[in-house]
Amino acid sequence: MDSSTADERICRAHCDYYKPDRSEKERCRGYSLARFLFPEGSVPESDLTDTPFDPSFKQSFLRQYVCERCPFFIHGCDFTSSEPPDQCSPCGGLILLSGLLREGTLLESEIVQADLLERAHDFCVSLTPRSAVKRLEENYIYHISRDELYEVNHEAAEMLVHCDGTRRVAELSPDPEFLRFCIQEDLLEFHQEPEPVSLVPGRSPVPSLRYLEWLVTFRCNLSCAHCYLGEPTGEEFPEDLIGPLLEEFSRMQGLRILVSGGEPTLYKHFLRLNTMVQDYPIRAVLLTNGMRLNEQLAAELNFHEVQISLDGMEQGHDTLRGRGTFRKAVAAMKAVRMAGIDLSVATMVHKGNLNEFDAMRELVTDMGAREWSIDYPCVKGRWDACPDLAVSPKEAAEKMAFAFGGSYHGTSPGWTCGRHLAAVLPSGDLCRCGLYQDRCYGSVREGLAKAWIQVEHIPIGETQCALCPKADVCGGGCRFRAGGLVERDEVMCRFHNITP
Repeated sequence: MDSSTADERICRAHCDYYKPDRSEKERCRGYSLARFLFPEGSVPESDLTDTPFDPSFKQSFLRQYVCERCPFFIHGCDFTSSEPPDQCSPCGGLILLSGLLREGTLLESEIVQADLLERAHDFCVSLTPRSAVKRLEENYIYHISRDELYEVNHEAAEMLVHCDGTRRVAELSPDPEFLRFCIQEDLLEFHQEPEPVSLVPGRSPVPSLRYLEWLVTFRCNLSCAHCYLGEPTGEEFPEDLIGPLLEEFSRMQGLRILVSGGEPTLYKHFLRLNTMVQDYPIRAVLLTNGMRLNEQLAAELNFHEVQISLDGMEQGHDTLRGRGTFRKAVAAMKAVRMAGIDLSVATMVHKGNLNEFDAMRELVTDMGAREWSIDYPCVKGRWDACPDLAVSPKEAAEKMAFAFGGSYHGTSPGWTCGRHLAAVLPSGDLCRCGLYQDRCYGSVREGLAKAWIQVEHIPIGETQCALCPKADVCGGGCRFRAGGLVERDEVMCRFHNITP
């Protein structure tokens, strides 16, 4: 708020020392914090003038964050002196802040943040350990823990890439409102002394590889009826390529790495991978059937998110995955939440779970899952031999509507699925996704970026979905399930109420 408005709403309204024609420029700390907290002059409505000031209310907190940083503190401030005069009144800014705190209109955390931001000029600034600059087709700052991507302009991006903990705010001269936003969103933090952090340089290729499915092993402890991999083999991702893959994906500005299989916890180098993955500015997601995921293992995970496969309630899930697997999957979900890790759930629609989706929704919601993805299997691997479990595209589409969340790893307007996604096989080879293992574009050993630029991307305009009004939302669905690179995916057509 401008100074005249502030004088009216803070000083005239609350301060016994207010003088309309005063010439001194110095103002109390409560005044400066209130102006910072309410920059547009939107001081909340309150009845503070009818309520006596309570000097004992949050006394130590207000003294620390308001009084002790006030230019009138001790010298010239009767209210905070060791022997305040009778009937001594505090400044109007302190009365306002104290009253709003007492009413619940203002939080302590908001005052702490305002105090920090208002004094930030002399502080060193760095990205938080939970955030990273991502230079994709556009510039972004990414909150890794929340999986939120914020687009920023060129000037903001240039400022952010220098937030390495060694430069002070005064040197970087950020826009005050942008700085406030970054603090509120847990993207930047301040330090009184330099605290260097490592930032990953680089810019993504075009198109950017944002999501990488990493099949670390084909070994598995289940024989699920719908598995597209078929019978498992013993092939595993080379240990000496773990670091190079994580390093190059980071330099390529990758966002999410999806550690999968087979069953990834059976990967013989899983503990090493689990140790290393925390050192990179990537959101790490573990895709597991949950059979080995007990409380001890969950507590040791360095992943941001664990996705558990849940393909029905007990009868439906066990029909697809084997007797006793439902209870182990639910126990794994509980272990993930107890460990404080984000939980997501993946479900395949089949004949055995059609009547269980209401119960599944209640279970998934009660577990606190951040996302529930629902899909229909592609005819490949074991699923080809299970026609009795198959449902119609219409039935599948109806159940897919139960899904929530939405960390979609696929396309961008004008392109089919896979515009920003690829898969790395246990051999180290890169393909479009796990369904297209017969067509690879190179190996991690020769370079992830080199392999990625060889991947073919299919424009929507070259498919039968070209004129569909849902094309940019759907991305043409799954190319493999559609039966060809230009065909329609009937399941997704039904989901979007489009007649195939």
